[in-house]
Amino acid sequence: MMIFKGRNRVTSGFRLAARPSHNGIDLVGDDDKTVHAVAGGTVGFAGIVPKSAGGLTWQWGYYIRVDGNDNRKYYYCHLAAGSLLVRVGQRVQAGTALGTMGNTGYSFGAHTHFEVRNAYGTPVDPASYAGVRNAVGTYADTTDKEDNDMKFLKVTSGKCEVFTAPDVNAVDKAYNGGKLTEGVCYPVQAEVGSSGGYSWVRIFVAGVQRYAAVLADRCQLVTLSPGDAFTACVAQGSAGGGAEELKAQLEAANARADAEARRADTEAQRADAAEKCAAETDKRLESAKAYVAEV
Repeated sequence: MMIFKGRNRVTSGFRLAARPSHNGIDLVGDDDKTVHAVAGGTVGFAGIVPKSAGGLTWQWGYYIRVDGNDNRKYYYCHLAAGSLLVRVGQRVQAGTALGTMGNTGYSFGAHTHFEVRNAYGTPVDPASYAGVRNAVGTYADTTDKEDNDMKFLKVTSGKCEVFTAPDVNAVDKAYNGGKLTEGVCYPVQAEVGSSGGYSWVRIFVAGVQRYAAVLADRCQLVTLSPGDAFTACVAQGSAGGGAEELKAQLEAANARADAEARRADTEAQRADAAEKCAAETDKRLESAKAYVAEV
């Protein structure tokens, strides 16, 4: 799950040579300004800390901290004033809209500073959590297209590697020695885009989100019917992928389009309500002006 739908542009990375004390990663949403949670948890903070309170937290401006189900803390900072969509104590899931990218706090241009801290409070490289590399560049997210057409990555060679991030140096040795199983089709969650000269996809492997580079001599993207998709999931389950979890993944995929449609309807209703509210406010202002003129 990426923070922004569409293109996510990294403008400053985690502790790179140019900013060795930068504990997060700065992202700009080129196509969409809405900030989305990348992991589920509970909102631990949603607001702003004044500079007068002391400390450096004021530099984040309006920010949201999600206390993750994995005991990590996720920080989404520099949000636009008045844009926060969640409250303290609220449960959120990956994909939940949190607010709008802004320029509050110690910030020079609209962006989101994203930071991840482990259970001990130590900042860790947040790039892989956001579905990008820890390098300046643009990475694409196609959340709206995830799984709607049952795309799979069909592995045609035992040389096909699996990664923890869209980075050729991030081979996941913990899974099957870093290789995907030949002949198995892995559910594609999103086509991430191009990075480092490779086209990347985010896939579902053994109940965990991982990545793969699409190389013609090792794998290919295929579209399967629901029946074939389920068969492919069972095959992956026998290869150590967890058939039940994969079945749940497919069921969630089939429901995603309906959920997106409901979300669109809700947003349309909110827009209508806001328009009516604005019209009512204009009427009240006109009435007030008329009253002052009479007096």
